[in-house]
Amino acid sequence: MIDLNKVYNIDCIDGLKGVPDNTVDLIVTSPPYNVGIEYDSHNDNMPWDQYYNWCEQWLSELYRVLKPDGRFCLNHYISFGSSKWREVPLMRLNTICENIGFKHHSLSLWWDEHRCKYSAWGSWKSASSPYINQPIEGVLILYKDRWKRDNKGEDTISKDDFIMGCSGIWKINPVHGGDTPANYPERLPKLCIELLSFKDDIVLDPFSGSGTTGVAALKTERRFIGFEISPAYCEIANSNLKVWKEQRRL
Repeated sequence: MIDLNKVYNIDCIDGLKGVPDNTVDLIVTSPPYNVGIEYDSHNDNMPWDQYYNWCEQWLSELYRVLKPDGRFCLNHYISFGSSKWREVPLMRLNTICENIGFKHHSLSLWWDEHRCKYSAWGSWKSASSPYINQPIEGVLILYKDRWKRDNKGEDTISKDDFIMGCSGIWKINPVHGGDTPANYPERLPKLCIELLSFKDDIVLDPFSGSGTTGVAALKTERRFIGFEISPAYCEIANSNLKVWKEQRRL
């Protein structure tokens, strides 16, 4: 039995096996990108075929636990342009998701300003070898069987956030520093949660990291399930959730 509003220290593939079929309203996650980040409990430098096979395993479990009218937000790089990382992982993952059974609704882009190279542009003011920046990431928005929700719930999103969310272009300030080697801004899962779920819905993040999605879920009065393979990051995540729970009680 899975308790809500906590992060479990377990590999997500194993953890998801404890989640019953068709119970999750919304999944919001940003998995490891396979770009060589030095996580303490995950190899982020797999051969690409191995990486995609691993992704297929946890994506299949996510499909199983999602409700028939559930949604799925998958944040990842659009593409890697260097010779070492010449991949388009987000589109490859979209194909894997569709083969599993997910249906594609849209792709939203968010402007990740911390990836802008303000100090160097390759050959300065020359066509010799200019550096072309890629300051955006993508959020695949998928669903299981049907896009329209079966039952109307209570919305919490603001007018401005609804307009921006529906525009498909999201300008979101990045995280500077953070509790883990890879953090995404709370504003990102908060927007996904309020745009695509109702109050009291169950939100799942299988790669919880420092608990950003969980905190956003609790702040917007949703319920949450999280998994994190790193004991250290899991401890941070539950500590962050505890802080918000205590603030809410006050």
